[in-house]
Amino acid sequence: YYATSARSGIYFCGINILKALVNRSDIDIILFCTEERLPEVRKVLQKEFPDYKYTLISDVTLNPFTDFFQNLKFQRRKVKAEEKNKIKRAFLKAILQFSILFFTPFNSIIKFLYNLTFYKNDYSNYAFLSPCFPIKKKFAKCKKYTILHDTIPFIIPEKNPMALKSWCSILPSTLNKQDYYFANSENTRQDCLKYFPQIDPDKIITVLHACGTQFKPQGNDKIGKVKQRYNIPQDNKYIFSLCTLEPRKNLIRTVKTFIQFIQKNNIDDLVFVLGGGHWQIFIEQLEQTIKDLGNYQDKILKIGYVDDEDLPTLYSGAEWFVYTSQYEGFGVPPLEAMSCGCPVITSNNSSLPEVVGDAGLMIDWNSDEQHINAYEKYYFNN
Repeated sequence: YYATSARSGIYFCGINILKALVNRSDIDIILFCTEERLPEVRKVLQKEFPDYKYTLISDVTLNPFTDFFQNLKFQRRKVKAEEKNKIKRAFLKAILQFSILFFTPFNSIIKFLYNLTFYKNDYSNYAFLSPCFPIKKKFAKCKKYTILHDTIPFIIPEKNPMALKSWCSILPSTLNKQDYYFANSENTRQDCLKYFPQIDPDKIITVLHACGTQFKPQGNDKIGKVKQRYNIPQDNKYIFSLCTLEPRKNLIRTVKTFIQFIQKNNIDDLVFVLGGGHWQIFIEQLEQTIKDLGNYQDKILKIGYVDDEDLPTLYSGAEWFVYTSQYEGFGVPPLEAMSCGCPVITSNNSSLPEVVGDAGLMIDWNSDEQHINAYEKYYFNN
C-alpha cells in the first residue's frame, strides 16, 4: 500500500477483494496481520475504510501495549527509509532503538499475562481466506481458502531467485487435500496440480480476474495532460508497456526490437514508454541496454510508477500496448489495455491466451522477428 513501486497483481487482487467484502452486510469480517505490521495496517484501514467497523487480530494476543510497542518499530523503519539527513536519521534511530530496548521487557511481561488471562478464540466458526500467504497454524480449525497466483518460482527459478527465499518457499509445505484453493487462470490451476500434487483437484477452482470499471477509453484532452505529466513529447506518438521492470517481463528484447523496427522503417515520430516499479537487481541491466542504444536512447522513456488514476488515459493514448512476458499467472495489464481500446501485443504462452483470446496479436516471447513483425502490423495497418 505504501511502497507503491511494489504494487503488483497480487496487491490489487487482495485490496479489491477486501473492498468488495466490506460492502457485504451479510458477511462478518475479521482481518489478520502479523504483529509488526499492526500500525501500518491500522492506518490503511482508517484511510480506505473510515466507516467500516473492523476487527483486527494478529499472530499474538493483542493487548493495550501492542500498538504502542509496534508503533516504535514502525517509526524506526520509517526513519531508516525516509529520513535523508544522515545526522538526524542516526539521532532519531538511536532514540527509537533505546526506547524499544527499554520497553521490550514490559511488552514481554504484558504479552505473557494476557496469554494466561484471555481465552484464545480458535475461530472455528469462520472461514479463512488468504490472498496469497500461507495460513498460520493457529487457524487450523477454520475452513481454509487460499488464492494461488502462479508457480513461476518453480517453473523459471532463475528469473525470480528471491521468491524461493520468501513466503513462496513456505507455501508448498502448507498445501493439502483438505483445504480449498482458487486459481486465477486455468493455466495456473493446471500448473498447481502439476507442481503441488498434494492438492485435491476437486478443491481448486478457477476464478479469472477482471479489471476495474475505470478502465475505458479516455478523450484527447486527458491524454494531452497525462503526456505532459509524464514528460512524453506532445508531438510524438507512443507505445506503452506497464509491468514491474524485472527479467521475466522480457523488456530487454522488447526495447531492442522496437529500435530495430524504427531503424528499419525510418520512423521518427514514435517513442516507447515503460511504466512500473522495478527490481533493483535488474534496473542497472535495463539502463545499460538503453545507454547502448546511442542516439536512439531518447526513444525509450522510463516513467516509473504510474498513478492509478492516470493508467486508463495512458492506455487510451498509446498506439499499442506491449506485454510479451516469458510467463504469467494471469496478466491483468493486457486486459486493462483492451478495455481502454488499446491494441495489444502479448505472448502466446501460459495464461495470456485466456486473457487476450483473439482480441490481440500473440507472438513467441523469445522471437525478435515476431516482435518486429507485430510492431509493423500495428504501425502500418489501420
